[in-house]
Amino acid sequence: MGAKEWKIGKLELRLDVVWSIAVNSLKLRFTRSVLTVLTITTSTAFMMYLLTMARTGDETETQSWYLMMILALVVSAAGVLNTMLMSVTQRYREIGTMKCLGALDSFVLLSVLLEAAILGLLGAMIGVVAGLLISVLLAIADFGPHFLSHLELGGVIFKILVVFLVGMALTTFGASVPAWIASKMPPMDAMRGEK
Repeated sequence: MGAKEWKIGKLELRLDVVWSIAVNSLKLRFTRSVLTVLTITTSTAFMMYLLTMARTGDETETQSWYLMMILALVVSAAGVLNTMLMSVTQRYREIGTMKCLGALDSFVLLSVLLEAAILGLLGAMIGVVAGLLISVLLAIADFGPHFLSHLELGGVIFKILVVFLVGMALTTFGASVPAWIASKMPPMDAMRGEK
């Protein structure tokens, strides 16, 4: 980084710098990043599948489907929270170094949240496509050429948008606590690798 990008006493909150830090962190922790994306992909694909498969209209069945959807999202949120906590724990010294160089709490917070948002974006996009594909393939296997009449495709754009936003919100929610913890760490504790 050039001398113009640094100010004495604080690290500028520039989006390109935060983006670079987030992407580098994802590359360094590639396996953990892939697991997070798979967690989000699985939950959003399951949600998309539930929203597009035909239902009989039975109230008990509908309640069961919503319960399954909620449970899948809660499990995914717990997985993302765990993954992001581990990511922050591994980055204690990096966070401490940034803070010693003058990074503000908002800079650290944004870098962790941006990292999670990238993972959420990828997972939600793949999940929406996978969920639709699974719905279509299962409908074709069950109903053959008349599969379209057995899919709940009414408002499919709205459903895609809802599932996508839920996937992004799930990731942001899961990363918010670890991001806050990282941003509030005293620099010297972070340099020692303490919580």
